[in-house]
Amino acid sequence: MRIPLTDWHIPLGRLIGPLVSAVPKRAVLPIVKGPARGIRWLVGSGMHNFWLGTYEPEKYELFYKELAAGMVVYDIGANTGIYTVLACRSVGADGRVFAFEPATTNLSYLYENIRANRFVNCEVIPKAVSNSDGSVQFEFAGESCLGRISADGLLRVASTSLDSFVSGGKPLPQLLKIDVEGAEYDVLTGATKVLLQAKPTIFLATHGEKVHANCCRMLENLGYTLRFLAPDELIARFPRGLEGAKVSPLEAR
Repeated sequence: MRIPLTDWHIPLGRLIGPLVSAVPKRAVLPIVKGPARGIRWLVGSGMHNFWLGTYEPEKYELFYKELAAGMVVYDIGANTGIYTVLACRSVGADGRVFAFEPATTNLSYLYENIRANRFVNCEVIPKAVSNSDGSVQFEFAGESCLGRISADGLLRVASTSLDSFVSGGKPLPQLLKIDVEGAEYDVLTGATKVLLQAKPTIFLATHGEKVHANCCRMLENLGYTLRFLAPDELIARFPRGLEGAKVSPLEAR
């Protein structure tokens, strides 16, 4: 920000930083700007840019544009719910949102943010998503957003594959957001039937060069086209007119 009548500039963050830090963590405030503007948010549930409306602005705007009334959305790696709450408001009463999150602290905030807005179209799944059912080792890296499946993890959390999840009668997704700190390929390999049957649009964040390469190769082999937002961020979709198309049982094998 330019100081009037001078050539001096001060980063805006220096001005608002002390004010933002002074907001009580237990306060529930409307998100300030962006597609989620007006949605109520627990200030202490994650980074300040969640409730300021400045988190991942390009990706968040594109995600918002994909949402429509009545849609089924899976938020895999929901964290405290910044994508979940936007999906809940956007899909409306006829839509469904399934938020997958295994970390206990994140889950408590996720539930609070859903309750603060009285969303009734969301089901929270307190499990990690992987390529099989059962349990996986899980570790935290000091910040809630950095919890991940890891062989070095000291905790064990319940896990599910998406193919198994929908086999129990859950609706197929039309939109997936996947951000699981390195387990993205396992999520996709455990969702092969879902991807072939439903052909959902996928917002994917990858972590690590090998994981990224494997994910891209798999999605392209399934017929997806990829649009890169950043070296580790992409949107995968089927060519226009094929989204949600049915496939034969032979193709789904």
